[in-house]
Amino acid sequence: MTFFQGQPGLTEEGGQTLLGLYPRDVQKASGGAAQSFEIRYSHEADGLVVGGSLATGQNGPLTRAVQAEQTHELRLHAGYDFGPATGFVTVGRMQAEASQGRRHGALFGFGMQVSLNRALQLTGELLHYEVGPKDGSASPRGETLAVSAAFRF
Repeated sequence: MTFFQGQPGLTEEGGQTLLGLYPRDVQKASGGAAQSFEIRYSHEADGLVVGGSLATGQNGPLTRAVQAEQTHELRLHAGYDFGPATGFVTVGRMQAEASQGRRHGALFGFGMQVSLNRALQLTGELLHYEVGPKDGSASPRGETLAVSAAFRF
């Protein structure tokens, strides 16, 4: 389970615009801290939600899945607000860095964000990834399922 901390940096009434920076310090299994961060932008107007995110990290589901030391992700999101829940699709690119070099690949998936009350939101996303091969073998591909919780102040 992933937990993001942070507060929106910018909020606009009318159409809702959110900009947030989410630093994440995670303890590595080998000791020491893994540095990660994510910046998100989202705009909602008339039920349509569009946005994007830029993330980099040394520890996370995709970093472990592609056996990299660090990953960088750029994602675009589009969805519809159904009231207490928002469904969305995601497309993007990722770069995986390891001692063998850099690999690039595509991301796409879908998810749902549910507001349990005014302060607590749960988000789930199924993400498919395809990253270039490490050594000329078959291209690593697979799916990750991420579940996150956010508490809004």
